[in-house]
Amino acid sequence: MKTLIREIPQEEPEHADLYVHRRDQAVLRLAEYVEQEEFRSVILTCFCGEKIERIPSSEIDYIETVQEKQLVHTAHGTLEVRKRLYELEHLLPSGFIRISKSVIMNMDHVKTYKPMVNGLMAAAFTDSSVVYISRKYLKDVRSQIMEVRNERKSKERTSIQL
Repeated sequence: MKTLIREIPQEEPEHADLYVHRRDQAVLRLAEYVEQEEFRSVILTCFCGEKIERIPSSEIDYIETVQEKQLVHTAHGTLEVRKRLYELEHLLPSGFIRISKSVIMNMDHVKTYKPMVNGLMAAAFTDSSVVYISRKYLKDVRSQIMEVRNERKSKERTSIQL
């Protein structure tokens, strides 16, 4: 199947048109996949004791390595994932960023950032958990924060002009 991708202005809503010969289950699944924007999220298979859970990346606050185990922290609790941190870093969507040797965080879930005296920065989540951004990764995190901030400002300007 051929695809065509066109970039549109921020004020226009994104949409997809499908031109198919026959509407079948596969096409309906594809339409649902696009409509629910599942392509923007990754599902991780996590373990909680003997129980296996599928966690969408949109629910993850951060992932940390503790004693060679990768722990996935969500608002609902902590689970284990059996992938290495570097694999998860490449697998997760763009809102996730490495902040230390042992932590990847979801920037969309951070409530506040607080610079510290020792050159680190603390990132607090809505559930009051805190992770620390090491000096090595701080420059990348700051540029990501500024990028998100600039995107929001441009959206605000666009909506004011309308």
